[in-house]
Amino acid sequence: MKNHISILIGLLASTAFTTSVLAKSIDKIEQPTLVSFAKLPANTFAAGPISGTKIEEKNNIRPPFKSQPVQGFSAALKNKDGSYLLMPDNGYGTQDNSADFLLRIYRVKPEFRTKTQAHSEIKVLDFIQLRDPNRLIPFGITQGQTEARLLTGADFDPESIQRVADGSFWIGDEFGPYLLHFSAEGILLDPPFSLPDPTHNNSPLRSPQNQLNRTAQNPVTPQVQRSGGFEGMALSPNQRYLYPILEKPLTTSTKNQLMIFQFDLVKKQYTPNYYFFELDKNATNIGDFQMFSHKDGIIIERDANQGEKSAYKKLIQVKLKQKGQPVERKTLVDLLHIDNPHLLYSNHTAGDIGTTRDFKMPFETIESLIIESPKKLTLLNDNNYPFSTGRNPSEVDANEMIQIQLPRPLR
Repeated sequence: MKNHISILIGLLASTAFTTSVLAKSIDKIEQPTLVSFAKLPANTFAAGPISGTKIEEKNNIRPPFKSQPVQGFSAALKNKDGSYLLMPDNGYGTQDNSADFLLRIYRVKPEFRTKTQAHSEIKVLDFIQLRDPNRLIPFGITQGQTEARLLTGADFDPESIQRVADGSFWIGDEFGPYLLHFSAEGILLDPPFSLPDPTHNNSPLRSPQNQLNRTAQNPVTPQVQRSGGFEGMALSPNQRYLYPILEKPLTTSTKNQLMIFQFDLVKKQYTPNYYFFELDKNATNIGDFQMFSHKDGIIIERDANQGEKSAYKKLIQVKLKQKGQPVERKTLVDLLHIDNPHLLYSNHTAGDIGTTRDFKMPFETIESLIIESPKKLTLLNDNNYPFSTGRNPSEVDANEMIQIQLPRPLR
């Protein structure tokens, strides 16, 4: 009898071991894998004044809107309570058509669809309104004659955001390009920080949309391309430095490379240090830049296509080298080929692109990256409401929020 019991125990132990090994082998990640998915419907609105009065009907969306669309996320931060801060850009794409789009940071709570959770949604909880009541901006703004001086998409184009230890926000603007410093409540704390050129005696680097060029007696010839100012902006892990990066090469550049600058948060000024990011031959611009060590980070690199024409959307791991030299680069994730074993995309519509086992992010603008852990990344697209149709050529894009698990930790 004892022998029978011993054999039975041995078989049970062997079965448990085999089951454990099998489970581990099933869960083992061999390539970048979609592990979480959620999306915010395109037609999501928040309280506020009428908006979209300067744009035309597109993709069956008829403006103007009775309030403010919650759309176009260009930057994101993670809160300790599991919620996220999502920041739209200037609204509708240009200074001329976005004066009625208020610049805000939205706080949202996502419920992701995963292999064990079928339901998914993104709840919009509240927002922080960006404003300049202390009149620190040295040029005219849309609501300049009001007491609150709420900022709009005609004033700035916010594309990147970082939060530091005191709770304040640093935002990278594309129009100037400027660095903007806001309190945790959204109040501008310093005048906008203009960009000096470290390669030419710190002469100003401006874009065609720079407001000072429109009013100054001594305008500066723009070297930053239109819509080519700050797009991504990394923060060093010790929170000493910001690393804003231009979206496109300077007009005077002889190479297809972007400049990365270094800003000292203690001194509140740019350092002499700068670096170059050499674009792939198939890429046209970048979407975001985040760091996971004092020298290492990730850049979203992309082409300007959407939908079936999308050909190049990648996460590039970079390492800062010597001052004035190109960063070291290697492909980390191909965003047009993400393993989707649990088929996490929800609410399919006829014509959807890239939602099967081979998941794709076929958007023109993929602009938000959060490094959740050494093996987990969160990404969001900018849906350019109501203009982009990357997921489905017949439907305006939603704001999608995905999480990718890496096969190996970042190092």
